[in-house]
Amino acid sequence: MKQTKIRFLLLVLLLTLTVLAGCSGPGGNPEWNASGAVPVYLTEWPENEYTAQIPKPASGEMDYILDFSDSGRYALYLKNISEEESAQYIEELKKHGFSVRFSEGNDQSVGTMLEKGKVSVNIAYTDGCMGVMIMTESD
Repeated sequence: MKQTKIRFLLLVLLLTLTVLAGCSGPGGNPEWNASGAVPVYLTEWPENEYTAQIPKPASGEMDYILDFSDSGRYALYLKNISEEESAQYIEELKKHGFSVRFSEGNDQSVGTMLEKGKVSVNIAYTDGCMGVMIMTESD
């Protein structure tokens, strides 16, 4: 069941990126391919040039990352987080200067795209899991 949730969350995030990546701002490369992604499981929030662009969520536990830094993208996945806590994290991003470019949800999942300068952040939430895709525009 847990793997099904993770796969669904990844699918939601990848579909959001597929629809939005070509026309959505920083790092928009319509030829980007995530099919060869391999998850790296972590227990601690990673510190790198991507995570330095956003605040660490106050809730949830690190599960795994997908590192696409060669194409200006980095994805983090957290588990044991509620929909309300996910919404609170989006509010925290807004307090840090991010503005919502797109948001869509239904009774299964919620997806939100935010932007601040050369950084875009996509948040996908479903059933206790939250995916965070950080994209940066290269200079």
